[in-house]
Order: sequence, then structure tokens, then C-alpha cells
Amino acid sequence: MHCANVCGNPLNCGEHNCNQVCHPQPCQPCPRLPQIVRFCPCGQTSLSKLLELGCVDRKICTDPIPSCGKTCGKPLPCGSHDFIHTCENLCHEGECGPCPRMSNISCRCGFKTKVFCPYTLTIEDLTFICDKRCNKKRQCGRHKCSEICCVDKEHKCSLICGHKLNCGLHRCDQPCHRGNCQNCWQTSFDELACYCGDSVIFPPVPCGTRPPECKNSCTRQHECDHPVFHSCHSEDKCPPCTYLTQKWCMGKHELRNNIPCHLTDISCGLRCNQLLKCGMHKCKRICHKGECLIDEDCKQPCILSRLDCGHPCLAPCHPSQPCPSSTCSAMVDLQCECGRRKESVVCSAASSAYQRIAAISMAAKLTEMQLGDSVDIGKLVTKKEMKQTRLQCDEECLALERNRRLAEALNITENSDPFNTRSGFKFSDSLKDDARKDLKFVSEIEREVKALVDAVNKGKQTKKSHCFPPMNRDHRKIIHDLAEVYGVESVSYDNEPKRNVVITAVKGKSMCPNVTLMSVIEREIQARPPPPIAHYRHQAGRNGASSGPAKTTREEPIIDYFDVQD
Repeated sequence: MHCANVCGNPLNCGEHNCNQVCHPQPCQPCPRLPQIVRFCPCGQTSLSKLLELGCVDRKICTDPIPSCGKTCGKPLPCGSHDFIHTCENLCHEGECGPCPRMSNISCRCGFKTKVFCPYTLTIEDLTFICDKRCNKKRQCGRHKCSEICCVDKEHKCSLICGHKLNCGLHRCDQPCHRGNCQNCWQTSFDELACYCGDSVIFPPVPCGTRPPECKNSCTRQHECDHPVFHSCHSEDKCPPCTYLTQKWCMGKHELRNNIPCHLTDISCGLRCNQLLKCGMHKCKRICHKGECLIDEDCKQPCILSRLDCGHPCLAPCHPSQPCPSSTCSAMVDLQCECGRRKESVVCSAASSAYQRIAAISMAAKLTEMQLGDSVDIGKLVTKKEMKQTRLQCDEECLALERNRRLAEALNITENSDPFNTRSGFKFSDSLKDDARKDLKFVSEIEREVKALVDAVNKGKQTKKSHCFPPMNRDHRKIIHDLAEVYGVESVSYDNEPKRNVVITAVKGKSMCPNVTLMSVIEREIQARPPPPIAHYRHQAGRNGASSGPAKTTREEPIIDYFDVQD
């Protein structure tokens, strides 16, 4: 017996196996032996002719069979009886390659193509599908086709619409479509009444029909006890109450009037100003709801005075910790002994700790003064301390001092100033502009400053001060600028709105200018050109009067300028 499998037994050459179907007789000799193979692989040329042409003679079966170099020409299995496909490769051993006669076959949608031998095509090859998805919109206009290798032209949507119908209770069960859905076809056979039951719609009632309108007042229970101004309605929630009431703002700053009842969180627009947990600062937010800085710590600068200079600490708020040690960055004004030189420097670089303590003690004494009082502060700070806190006078300062003493020795009056001792007296344009806004106030202030300077220069005291009442920022600026002209020291104390100015006259340093600010302003006002005044002069004619009939006169405006007294 024998089977249909390949034999596979080794041949007598010992190199190859039998490739015939299972057989009972002994295997045939190796087909590649030199004595058996007489032609080239394609069978068109004998090996004897190839040996004559110089080919190597084969000795054993494993030696390659020489090629003749011609076209193979063996028939391929893809051909037919009428048209045979042959191998177009050169003479070769082994099986022939694929058929060179190919045809282009496109997929269903025409996006991709494949190459096949027309005689080897199958039905699957003719209808092969590519992997491209269709991105065209379906007829509904909402969804994409997303089919692979799509050949559909209509692109109908097979999904369900699912949108809510006009009734708000049911959904559309039609295929996805364009435009609005149809009205709900369901109908109720129960009566439909308003909330109070006065108005009724009898069945059949189409689904989605709203309850009938009712002109009666709303009978629902409301949160407030104000009169009801809206009618009966089908909504679950009543309209907000618009009755005008009085309500406190969120920060309890003021009672606001004409506030609608439904408004709860009202802001007055003012600063909260509530004391924070640190106990030192107040909230700077605009009137707000809830507590101030619930999840945050106070970041405002510390207002505690430093021990060495008296300026605020200005470090981030630290209620339970001492002030950190740091250099003071506040700016202070320093001036020389005669007052000519002035310079603003950082507090930490202005003086030592001992000098700062002396300045604090002097400020503490000044705060004890009553408004309008004059006190001698020469004993508050020693001469050594005052000298250390000032700038050093330069050569120009010494020259001015020598000229001043020489003028006093020669008994030179104020109007004559040959040594130019008062050359520094000059009123700035900004000071004159501010003074013109309130001449009465400037006149009173200048009178007080002049009286203080005369008192300290003619008396025995070396220093004398005057405390002005609290006033606004513009008036305080006028006092500071005017004190600079008179050589008077000026310092502002306290916080708004009780902030005031204290001026201090120093003997030998403070001097009255030869002209006052009021006289300068009056002089400038009088020196202004007056406005033009036009009057009309009647002119009879260009050539004078004539003996003929009277001519029509005309008026020519002539502009004359006159002195105008204020």
C-alpha cells in the first residue's frame, strides 16, 4: 500500500531527498546527477554546447546547472489554452516568478488600486474593500457616514432622532431628520386646570398644552408677607417679590432704602473697615458678604513704631510675633545748621540709634502742645544731638553767614542788601498759584509765620514753635512751602482727618524776606494788561463835512486801553 504524501527518502547521492509521491518500488536516482542532466534549466540548449562555449563541467549533483542566458519561456499556470503566459525571466533554476502580465483593479469607492494577473483574479479580488472611512454628512445634516469604502450616494441616516418634542415629555422616535420634529401625537383625556382650579380645559387635551391663563391672584404660600402683585401661574416657582423695603448692607454699614424684597446681598460701596483677627488692621475690601480673610492671614504692613526711629515697621502683619529686625527704609529730610542745604535720605542711614531716640522724645513733647500754643523746644534736644542730625554747612553757607553778621554790624536795613544775604528768598510759581486760590488763608498764615520769626529773633529763646489747627492737604502744602522761604522748620503730625502742621523758628536761621508773598501776588495782579474796552466814534465822512446834503454816518469801532482798578 502507498499514501498520497511525498516520499522524502534520501536518494543515492546522499544530498537530496525523493520528492515523488509515496511508491512501493525503489526511489529513482537523483535527477540532478551529471549523467542525467543534459540540458540547461530552460531546456533550450544542451550542456555539451555550453561546455564548448567554456562553461564549467559538472562533477556532482550539487554543482549548479549552467544557464544558457536565453529567456526562460516556460508556461505559467495562470495562462489558458488560447493564450499561454510564459516566464519572461532569463534561464534559471527553480520555480518561475510571478506572471509579468498584470492589471489594475480599483476598490469599490475608487480610492485605492491593486495589481493582479487577469487570469488569477477571483471574485474577492474584483470586489476588494479599502480601509478609508467616508466623511460625508448624512441626510440629517448632523451625523457623518463613517462607512468603510462607502459607495452610497444618498447617505440616509439610520439613527433615531431622540429629540424632545414640543410637549417636553416625549422624544421623537423617527429616523434622524432635518428641521423640526413633528408635534407630539399623544393626547390626554383628563381635564387640565390652572393652579387654583378656576380655569379649566376639557378633554381631549393634546400633549404639551399649557395650563389655561388665570386672572386671579396667586394663592401659593410665599416666603415674605408682602402683598402679591402677580397672577395665578403654572410655574413651580413664583416670580421674585419686587416690594420696596429697607435692608442693611452686607457689612452693616448703613440701612439702604427702596431695595426690592428678593435682593439679599446688598453692597453699600463703602470700605468694609471691620477689625481683622490680628487686632491691628481693618479690612480694606469693599462691603462684602461673610467674614473677612477666612482662609488667609492679614498681609497688611505692620503699623507699630520702631524703637530706634519711631517710623512704622511696615513688615507683613505679625500679631503674635515681635517686629523683625530690619533697616528702616523711610525717607527723612536733613538740613544744615543754616538751613540752606537740604537732602532726603533713608532713615537707617540718617543717624545712629541714639539720635533717633532723641528725635522720638522731641516728637513726644510736641504732641503735648495745645493748638495755637508756642513752646520753647530748645531744651528738648541738646546742641550736640542737633548738630549730629544735620548736614554740614559748606563754604557758601559760611559766606552767607559772614555777610549776614557784617550787615548786622553795619546796621544795614532790610531794603538795602548789598551783601546779598537774602538772595535765597524766592516764592515758587506753584506756591503763588496755590496762594491765589485762597488769599485770605495765605494772608493769615503768613502773618503767623512772620510774627513767630520776629519773636524768636528779637527774644531770648533760641527756638519757638507754633501749632496750626487740623486742615486739608492743600493748606498744609502752602504752610510747608511758605515755611521753606522763611527758613522755618515744618512737620506734620497725626493721621487724617486730624493731621496738623507744627512750625519751629530757629534764631539766626529763620529770617523774613524783604517782600511778603501777598505783596508779590498783588503786584502781579496789578501788572496784568486790562481787558480791551471798545467805544464807537461817529465819523461823518472820510473827507470831512461837505456843503451838500447830509450823508449817512457809520460807526467805526476804535479800541482804547484804560487802566482797570481791581
